[in-house]
Amino acid sequence: MKHLPTLTTALAIAAAVFTIDASAQTGCTTVEVHNVRPQQGFLMLAAYTDAESFNKKPAVSLRVPAGEAVTSVQLCGVSAPVIAIAMFQDLDSDGRMAQNIMRIPTEPWGSSGTPGAFGPTWETAKTALNGSPIVVRLSQ
Repeated sequence: MKHLPTLTTALAIAAAVFTIDASAQTGCTTVEVHNVRPQQGFLMLAAYTDAESFNKKPAVSLRVPAGEAVTSVQLCGVSAPVIAIAMFQDLDSDGRMAQNIMRIPTEPWGSSGTPGAFGPTWETAKTALNGSPIVVRLSQ
């Protein structure tokens, strides 16, 4: 469970409506988010470009209204060849990932790659930017 508190912290940073690192170049990719609870709250997305910044300082963060069960989001401003995405669905629209007393998320969360039961790491979440949509499956 050691990754969930840092994931929560990182996604809290991502609560800004839209932030782009000044060094990032413009380029867009589609993020396809599955298991969205339709029309409930916001999708909070943080994109990282290297292991050092993962769960600390996203290159890009987004806050977009939750759409349908499968929602497509345009992620722009990332120029790195490999990125990692961490996200959650902010059901209560408070800008933070809700957790129970044991610090286990109570709102749906997910990442690119294969996050595992204890949350994503750079190694499990990194994915190539190759023109294909990046798929993120939120927890149930």
